[in-house]
Amino acid sequence: MIYSWFNTRQIDSNTWAIDDHGNNVMHLLTGTQKALLIDTSWGIGDLPALVSSLTPLPLTVVNTHGHPDHVGGNGQFPQVFTSDADRSIAIGSMSVQERRWAVENNTLPQPFPPGFDVNAWLIAITTFATIAEGDVVDLGRRKIEVIALPGHSPGSICLLDKVYRRVYTGDSLLPWAIWMHLDESLPLNEFLVNLFRFHRFTDEYDTIWPAHGSLENLPLPKSLLDDMINGIKAVLAGELKGTPEHTFVGDGIRYDFGTCGVIYRSSLT
Repeated sequence: MIYSWFNTRQIDSNTWAIDDHGNNVMHLLTGTQKALLIDTSWGIGDLPALVSSLTPLPLTVVNTHGHPDHVGGNGQFPQVFTSDADRSIAIGSMSVQERRWAVENNTLPQPFPPGFDVNAWLIAITTFATIAEGDVVDLGRRKIEVIALPGHSPGSICLLDKVYRRVYTGDSLLPWAIWMHLDESLPLNEFLVNLFRFHRFTDEYDTIWPAHGSLENLPLPKSLLDDMINGIKAVLAGELKGTPEHTFVGDGIRYDFGTCGVIYRSSLT
């Protein structure tokens, strides 16, 4: 069992943030009856064993979106919930071809820990189930509501915990520039509309918990949402100057808004 790969921070008696060796942050939530794991990261460490060491409760697994660093560990679980709009992205991310590309191009975190079989990792099989906006994951005295926030990907979702007044945002809200230059990303003006829709929930949470960032610097303040909205409005109005940004999935223009930002292609506005 590979525990050393993870860095785990207990937020309270029923919530954990799980850092995937500095690459992503997953979250484990428990109620009186069930547990919820938000994202599965790359799937290098023995995530089921880690979860079992933290809670004996029956587990539900949900992907915030379908990108490989969030669904890579899906094959360690028999069933994973994802949105219909990101289903094909998740399936593609789990394909042998895409996983081999991640290994060969060093996007898969390395060096691998002792006991990790990269050839076995290439083959990932799980059953997908659908989750959509308005759905509620009832953990027992703790209900988690699904909120759609398309933008970074067409089926990105957030998970609202009204009991602890937190929202888990995946890659939809981050402490740095969100990748909006992907082929599947929505145009920036459409993302802005969805951010306005998401804004109606701000009275129901106090903090933002994204899927990236150091455990020591999380959570993010809810004011980051306003910074994102105002920043994108300024970009669309031509009031900000961006800088070219190269990433391993393509080039874009980077705009920083202080607490957050975006990378996008002008053709997507």
